[in-house]
Amino acid sequence: MAEIEYGGIKVGGSKLLLIVPLVGTIIGGLWGGFEIWNRYLEMEAKINSYIAPDLTGIEQNIAVIEETLVSVSESVEQAKDYTRTIKNDLKDDLARQEALMERLEDKVNGSQDKINETIDNASERFDARRDALYSDTDRKIKELEERLTSKLQRALDNPLAN
Repeated sequence: MAEIEYGGIKVGGSKLLLIVPLVGTIIGGLWGGFEIWNRYLEMEAKINSYIAPDLTGIEQNIAVIEETLVSVSESVEQAKDYTRTIKNDLKDDLARQEALMERLEDKVNGSQDKINETIDNASERFDARRDALYSDTDRKIKELEERLTSKLQRALDNPLAN
C-alpha cells in the first residue's frame, strides 16, 4: 500500500483513510466557525447602525383616534341615557293613557247603562200610555157604537120620529 512520509512520520493507506476525512472535518469546522463569526460581526454592525423610525406621526394619529373614541363613547353614553329617558317617559305615558282609557271606558259603560235604563223606562211608559190610549179609544168606540146603535134602533123603531 501507499505510504506517506512527512517529517519522519510514516502514514500508511488505512491511517490515511482516517486522517483525510478528519482533516476535511476540521477544515470545514473552521470555515463554518469563520462564517458564523463573520455573520455575527455583520449583524452587530447592522444593530449598531440601526436608527429607530420616527413614530411621532403615528403616535399623533393614535392620540387623535383615542380622542375621537372618547368623544364617540361619550356620545354613545348620552344617547343611551337619552334613549333610556325616552323609554321611561313612554312607559309613563302609556300607563297614563291606559288609566285614561279605563276611566273613559268606565264612563262609557256607565252612560250606556243609564241610556239603556232610560230606554227601558221610556219603553215601559210608552207601552203603558199606548195601552191606556187603546183602552180609552176602545171605551170611546164602544160608547159611540152604543149611542149609534141606540139612535139607529130608535130610528128603526119609529122611522117618522126623526
